Amino acid sequence: MPTNRILTIALLIVLVGCVKAPIITSSEQTEADKAINHEQARKLCDSIVRNLQSDDRAGLRNSMATGFRDYHDDASFSLVVDEMLSAYGKPLEVEYRMDELGRKTGSGNYDKPMRKFWFATRTSKYEKGIVFLTVEVVPDEGHLASSGFAMVTFPMGIPPSLK
Repeated sequence: MPTNRILTIALLIVLVGCVKAPIITSSEQTEADKAINHEQARKLCDSIVRNLQSDDRAGLRNSMATGFRDYHDDASFSLVVDEMLSAYGKPLEVEYRMDELGRKTGSGNYDKPMRKFWFATRTSKYEKGIVFLTVEVVPDEGHLASSGFAMVTFPMGIPPSLK
């Protein structure tokens, strides 16, 4: 094995060992639960799902958090949605599976409570239970907004909590 490859692997192991996984404390869970009302967040998720199914890009983009809208103009947002739909197909049917509380963090001290919803999805390409739609909800300037949504698969097996 070349020396450079061994050094690269060793460095990777050291760096991974130094990264501290985020720990969600019970007080952070309580804060997230208070900051993100389940019923209001679910209504927002349902509107996002409807907008995605009807290909209402303006409605989708308007439901996004301010920072997301500032980063993605209409054209780049539409391109991201096109790529997702091309890969997974158009969502035809969704079924709620679960939601989780946690934190959404990022560069520039971005740190907000988050509620993430998971839906089993039947698309124009896949049967229900292969593709899952996720919608992240965060507080944003006095109301709830989405910090992101995505379609995902689990090549190594679907987690039991989503079955």
